[in-house]
Amino acid sequence: MNRQELKFDAKNKMREAAVNPYVVTLIMGVILMVLSGVQFILDFWGNIIGTGSSVNTGEASTYIVSSLVFFVIYLVISTILQFGYSSYCLKVANRDGSMSYGDLFSSVRYLLKAIGLTLMISVFVLLWCILLVIPGIIAAYRYSQAIFIMVEDPNKGIMQCIRESKEMMAGHKMEYFILELSFFFWMLLGGVTCGLAYIYVYPYMTVTFANYYNQLKPVSVVYENADTVN
Repeated sequence: MNRQELKFDAKNKMREAAVNPYVVTLIMGVILMVLSGVQFILDFWGNIIGTGSSVNTGEASTYIVSSLVFFVIYLVISTILQFGYSSYCLKVANRDGSMSYGDLFSSVRYLLKAIGLTLMISVFVLLWCILLVIPGIIAAYRYSQAIFIMVEDPNKGIMQCIRESKEMMAGHKMEYFILELSFFFWMLLGGVTCGLAYIYVYPYMTVTFANYYNQLKPVSVVYENADTVN
């Protein structure tokens, strides 16, 4: 699998996209910035309560409830954006003419399933990390295609997406790691520019990974057919 071809193809598809990938990324970024701003305010409020000479029970209770409510809101919105953005980038990779800005919020239709997949992957990776860090990283790569699988076919169940991702990534984890590593300096550029470069880098990366997912699919089908014959 040629990394340069995946990246070059991603750039071409981004240029041809009917819906501008930079605008979609900017919309997502603004929403996440607003959420981060609310989180900052809550943290600041918590610090004020914690450093006071006397703790107001009512105020502390309000802070705890507000934090819990915000956590749920953040989980819901971030999941919608993560799956919606993956859906949009997969459409870019597929040159799907039906793409729209609404794709960013398309996962609302299967929100509970999307949250369930996110939590299940997190639990699996965490359990492996309890043993050792390296097995946790390997587990993260093992389940790396699950989101693309679900956004492509939301009718699939949580465990089915995880199982198919595991099958697709068999023998490809190091390859995926090297592909990720090839974006290191791009990510560094995003950090140096206070996140501005991410408007270009993030869609470039995600469409490249969507291309990678599309190339893995036929391989996984071959594996499944071979298993059936055996």
